[in-house]
Amino acid sequence: MIRFAARKPSTTSFIARRQRWGLYFVLPTVIFFAIFFLYPIIMGIYYSLTDFTLLRPPTFVGLQNFEDLLKDRLFLKSISVTLGYVAGSTLPVWILSLFAAVVFFEKFPGREILKMLFFAPVLPSLVVVATIWIVLVNPNGLLTAVLRPFTGLAEIKWLTDPTLSPITMILVHDWTAIPFYMLIWLAGLTGIPVDLRDSARVDGANRLQTFFKIELPLLRPTAVFVASISMINAFQAFTLQFTLSPGRGGPVDVNTTMGLLIWKYGFQYFRMGDAAAVSVVLFAMIMIVTALQLGLSRGDKFSIQ
Repeated sequence: MIRFAARKPSTTSFIARRQRWGLYFVLPTVIFFAIFFLYPIIMGIYYSLTDFTLLRPPTFVGLQNFEDLLKDRLFLKSISVTLGYVAGSTLPVWILSLFAAVVFFEKFPGREILKMLFFAPVLPSLVVVATIWIVLVNPNGLLTAVLRPFTGLAEIKWLTDPTLSPITMILVHDWTAIPFYMLIWLAGLTGIPVDLRDSARVDGANRLQTFFKIELPLLRPTAVFVASISMINAFQAFTLQFTLSPGRGGPVDVNTTMGLLIWKYGFQYFRMGDAAAVSVVLFAMIMIVTALQLGLSRGDKFSIQ
């Protein structure tokens, strides 16, 4: 009598089938990314190498647009404006959001209610926030009235003074950004094992020593994430400058960031080739920031002494 052994299911075919179905599920996301992210990047690089005005088909000119940007006063000024805005929108935000996270990490009566109120500026969109601040920073508005006993000024030109206007933009941004990054710092503090804090207290460390010797070193991955995300967002600044500043970038272009300059070149001056060139430069700057973030994130191992 001849007996036939039962065929065992092939492990290789099962793995291949599972990988194929995994590809099917991932494919819509890949297509979405290719259409709405990868394709615009490629086309932006292409248009940066052309003379394109929206009134006639693009003509290839090579690197001429980038050479012209090096002689463009408005572009050179937008770089300094952007870098100044990045500095004012990152360093204070890192410090103040971390301080707020440390405060709200401690338990005290009414903490959750105060945390909710503190987080409230993050909920509206930047356009809504800018509209509210237009009323607050009116030369004769509420903010001027509050500061009048200290300044003695009946009128403060928050948005039309070339020196004060960029500072106002930074203050409005920081007011909305600090609560958001506070939550990220809070998540990092929550992830630190309680045993480490208890051991530090047993060894006689006070709250300040525990923070600098235990918590802050372990917050390095969170710090790298906060730094990279905040810098990328600051480099892309557009909404506040478009909504708040007089003349969309004024006065005298002190609020014309690179993001706003892209809009001006493309849709105000119809210089799409120059707008694409500026966007490529901005993209390169953001990629450098991202590369630095990836480099720092590799050093996540710490020794606590």
